[in-house]
Amino acid sequence: MRNFRVCLALSGVSILLTGCGMQFGSSSLSATRGGLAVVDLDKVATETGKSLEMKRSLELQENSVKQQVVSAQLSANSQLETKKQEFGETPTEDQQKDLVRFSMNARNALGKIQNQAGTLLGQYKQDQIAKFRLEIKPIAQEVASRRGLSVVIPKNEGLLLAVDPGVDITEDVIKVYLEKHPTPNPMTASETQAPATEKNSTPSAPVRTATTPNQRLEKKSN
Repeated sequence: MRNFRVCLALSGVSILLTGCGMQFGSSSLSATRGGLAVVDLDKVATETGKSLEMKRSLELQENSVKQQVVSAQLSANSQLETKKQEFGETPTEDQQKDLVRFSMNARNALGKIQNQAGTLLGQYKQDQIAKFRLEIKPIAQEVASRRGLSVVIPKNEGLLLAVDPGVDITEDVIKVYLEKHPTPNPMTASETQAPATEKNSTPSAPVRTATTPNQRLEKKSN
């Protein structure tokens, strides 16, 4: 009698779960409206070429900022050398103190510029990541909606111990993104650009539509 009651209770639970769209033996939750979808943003960035694009963009900004830091250092050294020449080979005690004071001020100013450069580059990187996430967001929502899922979270191995394949929309997000942002064939692109390179060997400067870390660094240093 007791075994019969247990079986009856389990049957009731089975019917309840089946009615909620969670059937025994099924690993997919896609039929559950309002469920969670998971997307691997790192994989999306790699497969769509966005990771390489952001890396190249960051390298350009790093080179630009490094050039300004080097320029500031050369300028400080030049000013110090000019002062040394003005004071001659045997500067007075006051002049020696002046040189030490000028050298310390120049070193502090250079350190401040370097710190600002690191902060601006870090912010630029975060801005690039935020821009990428905003670009992927509507595509992820579109793909998730097709599966009856309404909430999308990024895949994070540190937080998610296991992910049901039925709610991982990474591959579909990559597919839809590439459909909406087709990339030219590398061979075709190189063949098309080859004649232009022969005619004009001077590369054109990249168009910047926003304030770069280099420009912001100049404003702060002034």
